[in-house]
Amino acid sequence: MNDTVLQLALRELQRTFTSPRLLTGMAAVALVLGVSGPFGTSATLGLAQRLVYWLAMVVITYGSCRPLALVVVTLLRRRLGQGWGPTLLTGLLVGTPVFAVVTLVNLVAIGNADVPPVELWVNCTLITMAVIVVGTLIQQAQPSHDNATADAIRPEETAPPSPPAPGSPLLERIPHPLRGRLVALTVEDHYVEVITEKGKALVLMRLSDAIKETGAAKGVQIHRSHWVALDAVKRISRADGKVAVELSNGALLPVSRGYLPAARAAGLLV
Repeated sequence: MNDTVLQLALRELQRTFTSPRLLTGMAAVALVLGVSGPFGTSATLGLAQRLVYWLAMVVITYGSCRPLALVVVTLLRRRLGQGWGPTLLTGLLVGTPVFAVVTLVNLVAIGNADVPPVELWVNCTLITMAVIVVGTLIQQAQPSHDNATADAIRPEETAPPSPPAPGSPLLERIPHPLRGRLVALTVEDHYVEVITEKGKALVLMRLSDAIKETGAAKGVQIHRSHWVALDAVKRISRADGKVAVELSNGALLPVSRGYLPAARAAGLLV
């Protein structure tokens, strides 16, 4: 796991507990669950106790497991590609730590819960998968943020600042030490990883909007999750009918079938 993924998790953790919208949403969910009293809590806890119980449950489980889910789905997408497979697998994997958190909260608040452990694990896993799927759908439907923020792997503090390339507004969004010739853009959940010759930075925006801000840098989108600068492409590789580009930083990115015409039009393929 590299520093970029860890920084992504830390930023998501900070975002979870500083976003008024997310905090309001968690409070609303806790209120609904506290009043309705699902999973037998209406029979074992009074209204005030249920409200406190469900508020603690929602905040602890979502707050702790959302960053974990973001790390897991990012790593899985790097290995398995985009699509719903990594998303559903993330829900399955993160369901177990959610089950552990729920079990601990139940022991503290209620004592021994009536729900058998296996049934509780299944419930936690299914709910986790549903939350992750709904969250993914909401993120895909959201417009990009006007004031995107950057997270970065910073080079040594002694590295001299480098001015952005002319006509590349995207570089204005990342720290000065990382500003240089664009190499590639890659989707990391609802962030875009901006890769330059000097390092990497995460920017909270959509890939389509990031591409619009590349300005004078000439490049082409080769995949729903990848854009590459033409002058950063070292060679094209083909294996088992699949096409990939090798970049100047050694990265190998796939060219999906839907973007083959664009790659050919840009001169990458013949």
